[in-house]
Amino acid sequence: MKKSETKVQQKKECAFPVIKFDYNFNVIYSNSPANSILSRWDTKINKAVPKSILNQHPEIYNSLRNPTIADVSINLDDTIIRCTIVPFPEAGYIGVYAYMVEYTEKIYDRAELKRLN
Repeated sequence: MKKSETKVQQKKECAFPVIKFDYNFNVIYSNSPANSILSRWDTKINKAVPKSILNQHPEIYNSLRNPTIADVSINLDDTIIRCTIVPFPEAGYIGVYAYMVEYTEKIYDRAELKRLN
């Protein structure tokens, strides 16, 4: 693979949010697109995900007990981020990988209001 192809592939891989937790639910990695999720969850790298968030998304917590791949929907103000949860027991972390971002009606309403103004 050429060097330029590798950079293009990395950009594509980084387009969706990626978050990794250790088994104590501390955030050990996040890419730039995941910043909005971490901000909404009021956490950051090397900090624990609040229990209230884990209660809202039990799929993350349950991935420790049941190491099958599961999906989760993370609702932000104007988007729904669909993610796959993949536990990696051999590496000691849980990966949350977004694969789809859906925009809710709120974002369309705001866009319409801006056009009217």
